[in-house]
Amino acid sequence: MKKVIITYLTIGAVALNALQIQDSDAKIALIKDYKMMFERIGKKRIGAADSEIESVRPPFVRLTKEEQKKVVTKKDGTKVAIHQKYELQAIVNNRAKISGRWYRLGDKVEEFTLFSIKNSSVFLKNNEYKKRLTLRKKNEKISIK
Repeated sequence: MKKVIITYLTIGAVALNALQIQDSDAKIALIKDYKMMFERIGKKRIGAADSEIESVRPPFVRLTKEEQKKVVTKKDGTKVAIHQKYELQAIVNNRAKISGRWYRLGDKVEEFTLFSIKNSSVFLKNNEYKKRLTLRKKNEKISIK
């Protein structure tokens, strides 16, 4: 409906413009030019296929239901991510071994910053989340001599 109204308004404007031209041959040529333009505008254009549109990923990050279960909101409103992407392997002399690399306080662990080291856990944070990594329980089958 919008397209029809716009077309009629445009044709009316063209007609008013054509009335200002004194030469009748020029008026006819101008009207033909505009008719050709409107015909081209009115032709159906082929866009993207439905399969292409469906394959486009949404621009917003949305957590799956499983990922949503792994985010906890504390009483103070802080969101804490609970997933095991990072593994705390050791704590020695105020340094922590996380997923095979050693870090000190203030070091970046991917998008997180190591901001606290305790006896058996470390805390990572970024703008949105805080993470607590803990050492695994001692395995009784392994002995260090």
